Amino acid sequence: MRKIMLIVTAILLASVSAAVEAKAQAQPDLVVRQVTIIKDSSGLFVNKIVVAVANACNKSNAGISYVLVTFKQSAAKDAKAIYYIGNTVKALKGGETYVQTFDVSEKKIGAGRHIYVEADPYKKVTEASEDNNWRTLYPNGAGKLLSEGQCTPKM
Repeated sequence: MRKIMLIVTAILLASVSAAVEAKAQAQPDLVVRQVTIIKDSSGLFVNKIVVAVANACNKSNAGISYVLVTFKQSAAKDAKAIYYIGNTVKALKGGETYVQTFDVSEKKIGAGRHIYVEADPYKKVTEASEDNNWRTLYPNGAGKLLSEGQCTPKM
């Protein structure tokens, strides 16, 4: 009987230890690290937009996600979208960045239009923060980056 109790106790301790370890794992944090526009030769229109998406939490892995670029008439919350473009972002290891270039030259979007870029807009990746996945141009803005300590959930 005592042997059975010891075995049961060992199994329970192993289960609790595994559960605690699983909860303490760092979560990824997808952020739009940088957005750059390349204008056409006249300087009046956006030719290309270069977007860098990163997993800002170094001790985590993020699955496949998406990045969405929205050109809008203005920065007003209710401003009409002019054009959307996006693409899949490969799975990212902690600290890794993935850069994509989108050619929008045929759309004749005026340089200086408000641009809103969002990583993981469809919330496919569970992250340490879902509030900092964005970056804007005209005006410039970005979500607040987390510290490495904020990448690990509190137990």
